[in-house]
Amino acid sequence: MNTSLAQFMKIAVTAIVIIALLFSVGYSMIDTKTSEYETEVSNLPMPETSGSENR
Repeated sequence: MNTSLAQFMKIAVTAIVIIALLFSVGYSMIDTKTSEYETEVSNLPMPETSGSENR
């Protein structure tokens, strides 16, 4: 009983560590891309008027 429980805990801890690493890498990748696109969007010219105001 103790051996099977210990084996299960080793697998569970390993899975949690792998998932945490994947999450942190994915989060940092998304954060980097978001900041790149934020700079691009901020540099876009603002329209002077919308089409509905001209009617």
